[in-house]
Amino acid sequence: MQLHVGQGTHRGPLTIFPVWTDAPAGHRGYVTGTDAPVDVAERAGRPAGDQLVVTNRGQRPVLLLSGELLEGGWQTRALTATTLLAPGIPSVEHVVCVEEGRWGGAVSHSRQGRRVPAAVRARFGHADAQRAVWERVRGYDAVAGPSETGSLADRLDRTAPAARDLTRGLRPLSGQRGILIGIAGRPVALEVFDSGRTLAAHWSGLLHAATLDALGRSDVRTPAALARSFAERVEGTRLTTGAPAGLGRRLSGGGRVRVDDVRWHDRTVHLSAVLQEV
Repeated sequence: MQLHVGQGTHRGPLTIFPVWTDAPAGHRGYVTGTDAPVDVAERAGRPAGDQLVVTNRGQRPVLLLSGELLEGGWQTRALTATTLLAPGIPSVEHVVCVEEGRWGGAVSHSRQGRRVPAAVRARFGHADAQRAVWERVRGYDAVAGPSETGSLADRLDRTAPAARDLTRGLRPLSGQRGILIGIAGRPVALEVFDSGRTLAAHWSGLLHAATLDALGRSDVRTPAALARSFAERVEGTRLTTGAPAGLGRRLSGGGRVRVDDVRWHDRTVHLSAVLQEV
């Protein structure tokens, strides 16, 4: 799949680049975003911090993305890998806690289409991922203030007005299927989908998460040359088959830039690349 990076839009520390691809547009065949009919609950009998039970109540597969926030329950978590849920079959999914100071409460979770920032996703692959994630979430105190329960969701709530101001008027362009995010002069993340509709469904969550990483950083434009170099690096990353992705197949690779590609019916439905030093 070849990526085409367009002209970036500079807003403070953020530079947002549209991404197109030469891969044929998919007809989806799945549901995603806030429209997805998904139940998320703690494991029955003995809840586990790194696991949640996710059930697709609909008739079509559901696409859930790496870094999606699953809010509530005994503590707010984030999904660590993109997956395609089959209809009607409960699935135990691996998650990471983003609310360090709470363990107890409701049984079920809510989904608001929110994502964790790239700097948090970059910690998913650490040897002690949970500790690394908690440390990074605490780091947002400097721009969003402390949270009584150490919740990333609290930080997103507080920075929502700043995110709206910083990203006002930004919309996907015609045919756009992806987004490349630059912060303070360097590219940090790229996401591409098989459909412009899927990008649109996750657009606001992507931009808000990027804003949380950008707040307090230098007001420096990310050069287009660096953005295109980042995309070329992603294109050239050798991918190998990893763990299953529900109905899909996951391929992963890279070092300094971690690339994950989930494919279904021989097409990429979600490709993500994250700089591991955000």
